[in-house]
Amino acid sequence: MKKEIFALSLLLLLFAASLFNIWAFDRLCLDIAGQVSASAEAMEKGETDAAREHLNNALSTWLDADSYTHIFIRHPEIDSTADAFYELGQALEENSESCRAAYDKLLYHLESIRTMEHLRFGSIM
Repeated sequence: MKKEIFALSLLLLLFAASLFNIWAFDRLCLDIAGQVSASAEAMEKGETDAAREHLNNALSTWLDADSYTHIFIRHPEIDSTADAFYELGQALEENSESCRAAYDKLLYHLESIRTMEHLRFGSIM
């Protein structure tokens, strides 16, 4: 009976750790998305310096989390999100018309990664 209790306790601990991981990653993605959205709002107002600053803060947050993201997130998603950051940065530097599309692409990647990490019946079975 002791082995069964230990096994059940271990399963519950792993499940709790999984839920904590999802919560932590949600917070990370929502924080970055908020900074990217603030950058987009600043760009729409014509405040390019503020837009660059918000984007740089978002990128720093993303890069600072690499010890976490490189363990829990698949590398293709990491690469595509990093590419989206740098494409947006280039569009901001060029003050190009493609900024809105670049913002949308980056926000899409962040939301996509965030939702992939959530538990669903299909992901468990």
